[in-house]
Amino acid sequence: QSLSVLNQPKEMLEPQATPSNNAVATIHLNSQKAASLAEAGAMISFDSLQKIGFLIVGVMLLCYGAVASPRSLTLVEYNKSFKDNLRLVSLVLIAPAITFFTVFDAKENDVNSMTSVFNTAFTIGYILTLLLELLLATILRLSVFALWEPEIFSLSPRVPTPILPWVLRENGYRPKRITLFVADFCTSCVAAPLIEETVKLKILQWSVRLPRNFRVAKRVKEKSQSSLSSKRKKKKTKKKKLVSFMEAISPQVLNMVDGTGKNEQPMGVTNINSYISHMLAASIGLKLSDSIRRVLMYTKKNDDHKGFYALFRGIFPIHELCGTLTSLQLAKRDILGVTMPLWKMIGPAVFIHAMANFRGMKPVFKWNSSTPWSEMQLSPWNLEDDSTLSQMFSKGFAKLMWLSILGRVLGSCVKNYYMVGRQAVRRTTTYAGNRAAFSAELEADAVLKSNKETTHAAGK
Repeated sequence: QSLSVLNQPKEMLEPQATPSNNAVATIHLNSQKAASLAEAGAMISFDSLQKIGFLIVGVMLLCYGAVASPRSLTLVEYNKSFKDNLRLVSLVLIAPAITFFTVFDAKENDVNSMTSVFNTAFTIGYILTLLLELLLATILRLSVFALWEPEIFSLSPRVPTPILPWVLRENGYRPKRITLFVADFCTSCVAAPLIEETVKLKILQWSVRLPRNFRVAKRVKEKSQSSLSSKRKKKKTKKKKLVSFMEAISPQVLNMVDGTGKNEQPMGVTNINSYISHMLAASIGLKLSDSIRRVLMYTKKNDDHKGFYALFRGIFPIHELCGTLTSLQLAKRDILGVTMPLWKMIGPAVFIHAMANFRGMKPVFKWNSSTPWSEMQLSPWNLEDDSTLSQMFSKGFAKLMWLSILGRVLGSCVKNYYMVGRQAVRRTTTYAGNRAAFSAELEADAVLKSNKETTHAAGK
């Protein structure tokens, strides 16, 4: 039978363009999936190797240019500092690499698409995030100053208005604390998390086309309205409105010519590992680009504990957790067919990211890295501290609560990963061909979960 497939004309092997499957990514007959990580490494393309090579060369140039006090060093001392910078950067890579390869499944992913997503996030994604945050932060700060302290604008036109929020101290103006707090909260805890999480999602959608069972479609819905005519009589009119809904994609029935003659996922997609892995690649790419820059700015002679800062800057898991939350919501929409607007998809990730920024994590647009301990909420044991016993207890309790929140978020990600996978399998087995019953079960599960959380909160 497999030989008869090879003898068919090319036109018979190509899928027909119908409204139900025109959004499906074409399954190439000569595609192969790796069975292990070693095979995935052997299948990497030359284009991916080029991207990885350019990134390595770029990071090495940054390390070479980030040597502190270059004019006062001899060539030997300069090269030694350059190697120390390379060592610091390698410490940043340890934790993200372990996290990624723990989640990555070579059977469900393409290493070349992973490389493309990571490269896009590391380069274009970081630059785009920086520019958007700078633009929005400038607008928000100017708006807050215009509302709370309009006398700041007396510095214009001597100081151009677009750069006015960034040079107040240089011009001898000290805003009120409440003004600075509101401006910093709006930029760091609202605008920056929203931009960073949206950029990660868009990078994923622009760089790779993930397998899916549903797609977002729109249809016209007519809504009746009543209006009064010139004769004071009621006249019904119909207003057209575009409504989004989830449209099921019919699975491909082409046979894979790989020696098995079996269909590839004939009942639909049931594994969401590709969603988690690709979003992790985007999150880690954006995180490493920012972390490497901050570590290379913390290389002066009076900067202590450089290695500790570099290692734990890589361990700090906010970007990975927030990206996983978004990818789980995306999988629910594209795999299970749950209606998911954009604000609901990135909402949990934005909330956790905003909490981290409120605790001290710096957004991308804050360039300085002179106080790294305030960002990670963690300092070396031998760092000098003049806190009293009560202050140490209060600081320790706050850090413990923050650690427990991150632990609960991690547990929720693991739980939802397996839950969505089980629901995807049940959709293709128990509820095969009965989408209405499957949707009813998802709604019932959501109601039960909401009632359980409400009861638990009321019990506390």
